[in-house]
Amino acid sequence: MKSAVIVEDDKISQKYIKRALEGTLDLHFAATGQEAEALIEKLDPGIILLDVELPDSNGYEICHKLRLRSEFLFTPILFISGKTNLEERIKGYEAGGDDYITKPFETSELVAKVKAVIRQHEHKETLAEQFKEAQSTAIESMTGASELGLILQFFEKTYAINNFDQLANAIFSLLHALELKSCLYFETEQENYFFCSDGENKPIEKEIMQRLRSEPRFFDFGHRTQINYPVVACLVKNMPVEDRARYGRYKDVIPPILACANQKVLQLEMELLLQDHTMKFSESFKNIRETLDGLANEMRAGQEDGSSLLNNLFMSLEEAMPRLGLDDDQEQYLMNSIEEKINEAMEKVQNYEAIQITFDSLIRLLQHLVDNQEQLVDRLVSKDGLAIEDGPGSKDNDADVELF
Repeated sequence: MKSAVIVEDDKISQKYIKRALEGTLDLHFAATGQEAEALIEKLDPGIILLDVELPDSNGYEICHKLRLRSEFLFTPILFISGKTNLEERIKGYEAGGDDYITKPFETSELVAKVKAVIRQHEHKETLAEQFKEAQSTAIESMTGASELGLILQFFEKTYAINNFDQLANAIFSLLHALELKSCLYFETEQENYFFCSDGENKPIEKEIMQRLRSEPRFFDFGHRTQINYPVVACLVKNMPVEDRARYGRYKDVIPPILACANQKVLQLEMELLLQDHTMKFSESFKNIRETLDGLANEMRAGQEDGSSLLNNLFMSLEEAMPRLGLDDDQEQYLMNSIEEKINEAMEKVQNYEAIQITFDSLIRLLQHLVDNQEQLVDRLVSKDGLAIEDGPGSKDNDADVELF
């Protein structure tokens, strides 16, 4: 069973957390920052639940100290706080936290978040060696290429990309060559996609990236920078802000890459939508064809019945003709027979009219489907692919690649 250090000075909160997690983790409690540091040093826990405000210190400071030590660099840390604003979450993220939960919270929410950060940590450990190997391979393949060459190589790669995973990997390969760690966010009408260069996104990363979507093209905080485009965002986690020349070059290199990626996401989205619509379209035509086949069979049967009725009428007349000069009863019989057959024939004609109405309805349905297809294509083609400096919500067209 994994050990957990819970740093919480409120006794009621301690009992609440104990009831929620007892039996799942080996729980150890600390009420102050000093107690917490000693307990963490002793246990090397599998997860730390860290209150932001403590009697003798600040949870962010404790987390920052732990992240400076290699043995606690990747230990899952979940912040607990009564503060709900974005600034506090950014502080937690800056300090190195994996997730953030606000008081009061439900037991199910706490258990879910604890399981999520532990699962992410375990997954990250299994990916660590694969990531190092992939990073080394990517950097070697890019050795000797200029930054402009990297951009051109990326543009060339995008022609063969046919899904969002491939697009994210292509961007990560380029950023690896620049020694940058990053997260990506692709936004489509059906689903939002998150990717991280070193494994799964932390829950707090996803939340911050989405909240920063309304910010301008470049949003810097600490040594991190988020670059926003209409349907693409990239969070660079180790932007070299201390090296202004390198920092400036990267702000020239990354925008054309993301502008191209933005167009590719729109293209992939359109392809997926068209594929889905085409499948529905084909299914509709299949149903229509079956209906038309059934109607055609009914019409053929009606024609046969009509022919039979006319033949019977003809035969009746032929039989009655020699007897036309007989008494009134015979004449009445003949007229009744003719009237009966004519009425039956009229009912068949009315059936044909109903079939014609059905055909007209089917034609209108076909026209509606065609109109929907055209509207879908027009809507996707007309979507703005590039943003201006005001951020992803802008609707103005900008066909040129913007550099910093």
